[in-house]
Amino acid sequence: MNERVALHPATAMNSGHDARVLGAIALPGVAVALWQRTPDAAWQEWLDALSPDRLPRLRQTLRPQDAAAALHAACDAAGMADCDRRRALVDQITELTHHAARHMGALLVTLRVEVTNGQSCPKWHLDAVRARLLCTLRGAGTQFGPTNGPAQVARVQQMPTGAAALFRGRNWGAEPTGILHRSPPAIPGQTRLLVVVDPVDEAASC
Repeated sequence: MNERVALHPATAMNSGHDARVLGAIALPGVAVALWQRTPDAAWQEWLDALSPDRLPRLRQTLRPQDAAAALHAACDAAGMADCDRRRALVDQITELTHHAARHMGALLVTLRVEVTNGQSCPKWHLDAVRARLLCTLRGAGTQFGPTNGPAQVARVQQMPTGAAALFRGRNWGAEPTGILHRSPPAIPGQTRLLVVVDPVDEAASC
């Protein structure tokens, strides 16, 4: 008689300063792969000082090679002046899009660039996707931790501003995922700029 073997949830996090660490999301037991990006201080100061209405907003399904054009259009729509630092912003988000697509094996992705003032996703959760890349370029980073009950987390951790991570979602596959995440609590007067990249095969179920 065959017996079903219970799978232990993946709860490991692999982190490093090289973008290749994002590929660790495919390793058994790894639920989060964190790229410890450190933005240039002068560039970060420029981005943090921008008026929120000058920050780009975007939600578009596209090929990774089309991300830069879509981002420049979003910057134009927000009235962001064309300059070296704007081009650096576009380059960073484009790079994140390419890394996400490669490690998720996606020819198309849904790229979202969101400007938020509140706690847009306050509950601990798994996304209804195979995997998702998250990177907060301005403001407080995403919080995450291993689950110890329904919508509950032990040992809360927080992504640094500028860091990028691939999180396994509910649709990853046979191995369940044991790390949840949420938006950080709102900080009065602080505006977040969040980049989200989903594989297009799962984007419609978000």
